[in-house]
Amino acid sequence: MNVDVAIAEELRPDMYSHLNLTGGKTAYIIGNGTSRQGLDLDILDGDIWGCNALYRDYSPDYLTIIDVSIMGECCQAGYPKYNNCYFSGEWDDPLGFEEYNIIKETMGVPVREWIDPSHSKVTMHGKGNGNVGILEMQAIGIEEDYRITEVRGPEDDPFLFENFFCGTTASAMASMTGKYDNIVYVGFDSIWNYDINTYNNIYAGTRCYGLETDPENTRLKEEDERGWMSQTNQLKVLLDRFQNINYYYMKDELSVHLLTHEVLYD
Repeated sequence: MNVDVAIAEELRPDMYSHLNLTGGKTAYIIGNGTSRQGLDLDILDGDIWGCNALYRDYSPDYLTIIDVSIMGECCQAGYPKYNNCYFSGEWDDPLGFEEYNIIKETMGVPVREWIDPSHSKVTMHGKGNGNVGILEMQAIGIEEDYRITEVRGPEDDPFLFENFFCGTTASAMASMTGKYDNIVYVGFDSIWNYDINTYNNIYAGTRCYGLETDPENTRLKEEDERGWMSQTNQLKVLLDRFQNINYYYMKDELSVHLLTHEVLYD
């Protein structure tokens, strides 16, 4: 344990005493709710699993992205060349540029490109919604040594985490590794401070993100026929599936609480 973490334990005993109840290895899932604004992630004694645009400000141990535009931005910046990433979509069979240019000409929808001159391959990803289908294709350039792992569910249910939000996807990927006894949600403000009228995200209004009041972003409590559109239901899936893991949520750096079904449905 480094000196900064030792000092943090002394100054913030409540935070670490909760985790020490079970001991073992801890993963922190870093959401982008405003409660984590200003938190020094380096004091967290465990693996850091980041979400979406966190990479702009901090390089976590693992970065999870499910939004296609942010995946494009991330790849265009070259981030996956040196960092471990979990991305949604198909990445294992990219196109060469000659094949991509032929396919591009046949597309009946606009194609947005996230391609850098250093890229040697291209992956194609649709963007739209369930009501009208694909509205736009996004072409994301990659290099062969990019460290990208496709998001997939367990072997017995590969689509279990389909349509999960980014934070719950990151938590699912961390849980599936089997490495962790504790998983702590940081910046998951909707667990304890949900406001349907506000898009609570520290990147609101920046590139690839809507405004705080954008109705497209205030949907955490809506559900489709499978209930996956509810973050509450997604967290319940994880609690039920990985009963050997203790899940916690952090309100601030002095406040860590055990996540239970009772908390989710309170």
